[in-house]
Formats: sequence, C-alpha cells, structure tokens
Amino acid sequence: MSLSRLSSPQLYSRAFIVARGAATGHATATSDNSISFFEKISYRFKGIPLPTETEAPKSMFDACNKEWSAPELLPAVPKEFKEHPDRDLANYPYPSRPMYPPKSRLLMMPDSWFTPFQKVTGTSGPYLFFGGLFAFLVNKELWVFEEQGHMTVGWIIFYLLVSRTAGYKIDAGLYKDYQERVGFFKGLIQEDLKEAVDFRKTSAKQTDSLTALKDNMPTSLKESMQLQLEAAYRKNIQTISSEIKRRIDYLKETEETKARFERDQLLRLINESVEKQVSQKDFQEKFLQNAIQQLKGIAV
Repeated sequence: MSLSRLSSPQLYSRAFIVARGAATGHATATSDNSISFFEKISYRFKGIPLPTETEAPKSMFDACNKEWSAPELLPAVPKEFKEHPDRDLANYPYPSRPMYPPKSRLLMMPDSWFTPFQKVTGTSGPYLFFGGLFAFLVNKELWVFEEQGHMTVGWIIFYLLVSRTAGYKIDAGLYKDYQERVGFFKGLIQEDLKEAVDFRKTSAKQTDSLTALKDNMPTSLKESMQLQLEAAYRKNIQTISSEIKRRIDYLKETEETKARFERDQLLRLINESVEKQVSQKDFQEKFLQNAIQQLKGIAV
C-alpha cells in the first residue's frame, strides 16, 4: 500500500496552492499545524515543500539511480607526440583511456558477453545460454554452493545497492579530487615555466647590461685590468723579497753560529793548555816564586 493512497484530495489541492504561491511570490496562510503527520510524510516523499518552506530539503536519496557524466572529456595524447623517434604510431598507437566503463546488462554483466550470441540467436539467446549453463553447472554439481557461496550473492546485492544509491556521489567526489590533483600539478608546471621565463628575461637583461658596459666603458675595464696586474706584480715582488731575506738571515745565522763555535773551541783549548802548564811543579818553582817576589817588591 503506497503512501499516495493515504493522502486525501484536499492534500493535492493544498500542495497546488502552496506551489503556486511560492511561484508567484505570495505568502500562504497555511501553517505546519494545519497539516497532519501523514500528510507531512507524503509531502516529503513527493518532494513538495511544506507551507512554511520555500523549497524542499535535500534528501540523501536524490542521487539514487542517477548516472554520472563528466563535464569534459579526458585530454587525448597529441598526434605528433613520440617518446622515441622510432615509435610506430601507425601500427602501435597509444591506447586511449576510456572515460566511462563499458556497457553492461543486468546491472553488472558486460555487454561484450552477449553481443556474439545476439547476432546468431537473437535478443533472448544470450540470456538462455548463460541461464542454462548456470543451471547445468549447479544441477550436475560442477559448481557446488557451500555456506560461504551465499555470501557472494550478498556481496553482489550490496555492490548493486551501493552503486545505485551512492555511486553518483562517489563518482562526482572522485572526479572532483581528480580535477584538484590535475590542477595542483598544472600549477607546479606553471610555476616552473614562470621561473624559466623569468630566468630567461633576467639573463637577457644581464647580457644586455654587460654588452653596454663593455661598449661604453672600455677605458675603465682596461684600467681595472692594469690595476689587477700591478697588484699581482707587487704581490710577487713582496713574496720574492721576503724569501730572499729569509735565506740571507739563514746564511748570516749559520756563519755566526760557525764563528761562535770556533771561538768556544779555541778558548777551551787555550784554557786546557794553561791549566795543564800551571799544574806542573817546575812551573810553580820557576814562575810562581818569581811572581811572589815581584808582588812583595811592589807592595814595599
């Protein structure tokens, strides 16, 4: 028993008045209190707004059994594109990405399974063939249904329910994500191209400025080069002078060390010979006594 039978003829007249009042912009005097509960339910199922509403609220079942179609087709591969010059596009063209799934029958069976039979047996031939094949496999127990086999039927029914109720919204959401993803990558490409264009413009400006500088300021460039050469020459002269001074100081220190060593050796030999002569007895008798007498005479 449908809900339309519960509604009275007054309901249709009232809905017509409300719809005409909403279309013409005039307010109606009907309120929600004057409508019964079942009438409100009938309004909702028929998509008619209540008297206090300007439009019917959106329902989760609005997209049921609706086929989604993309607003624009996928971009095709350019005809002149080749990833390698030896690619044979005549015999081996690029595979095109299908925009939509292939045609199906019975909500899930591919149409390509039915077409070969339909050309020979007619419209009902494919259905009879697959139905008879299924009955034969089940009857001869070539295809045995166990307890888990019934889950397959349940999953098929679940797939059909989801695809027919939420499939439109899922496809629209996936297409929106796809467009956002493509837009993101296009933005990256545009940024790279912008950077490349800016780099070329900057390089061209730098080249022009250097050319103008070279043409208009040859004297300053020449003087700058001469100053650099003069600085390098002075630096080399300073390096050579410091190296020569270091070597002269080394030779001088070597000669002084040699002379000091010879003097020390000569003094050591003299001291040793004098000490050796003084330590002898005849030296004391000959010279020491004479020296004492002379000292005494000097004292007197």
